[in-house]
Amino acid sequence: AETLPMLVAALQLGPAAPTIAETAERILALLDKAGAAGVALAVLPELALTPYFAAAVHEDLTPYVDPGQNRAAIEAVSVHAARYGMAVVLPFAELSDAGLYNAMGFIDDKGTHVGTFRKMHIPGQNEPKPDTPITILEKRYFLPGDLGFAVHDMGAAKVGGLICYDRRFPESYRSLAMNGAEIIAVSYNTPVMPGGTLGQARKASELAISAGAYFTGTAVIAAGKAGKENGVRYIGRSFVVGSDGSILARAKTNHDEMVLAELDLERQAKIRERWAFAVNRRPDDYVMHSPA
Repeated sequence: AETLPMLVAALQLGPAAPTIAETAERILALLDKAGAAGVALAVLPELALTPYFAAAVHEDLTPYVDPGQNRAAIEAVSVHAARYGMAVVLPFAELSDAGLYNAMGFIDDKGTHVGTFRKMHIPGQNEPKPDTPITILEKRYFLPGDLGFAVHDMGAAKVGGLICYDRRFPESYRSLAMNGAEIIAVSYNTPVMPGGTLGQARKASELAISAGAYFTGTAVIAAGKAGKENGVRYIGRSFVVGSDGSILARAKTNHDEMVLAELDLERQAKIRERWAFAVNRRPDDYVMHSPA
């Protein structure tokens, strides 16, 4: 039987509201829009429930990581997922017994939390650099992910995730593809860094993600934060890229926005078959571990 193309959405967010609850309300409004459109899988940006707090020093992280508020928001998203039969990828700051993870929750089309991805590659430093308006301080706040590159059955498709800096490592996409991902969700909060331009930053992100799709034959839904938050500009430009590396849809605004595209997983299977990556790889000859 021929399967119909699947409608997917990158749900871009503008600058976060002051509280998790207020930002969650905006997310639910986007999910209502996506549900009404018949979306099967929706992806939200990195740390979707909060501002990007890792660009400043904070004495108290409670407003950004409060487990109770996070849980309430995640439950509300899960209810929406179940209502519309729509799988949702929801990134958030996950406070665990071990510490804090930059995480991504996978909620299937029945509203069940079926898995978590924790950002594997942690960028930046522990202390702010002097004489620069912005320093990425993720090493100060987040533990490196310890759950590997798992793939989750979300009903609509088997989905794996990457968060921001992860998208710049080709091994990330390859690992997810080898673990059975049919679609890769990439969520980011990417600031325009000093000395760079919005155009350059957007181009670099698009290049990394489109290449990841192309060299694994796997569609990617990429959702980012847009607009100016706490004086810092974020690249936004959320998009969906097909398994041949072509961009199918792009955000048009710097605000909350639903970016819709159709993915044809049957066509994707044919593309993968043609490139035969799985058959012709040479794993024994790749340098995956540095010599001792």
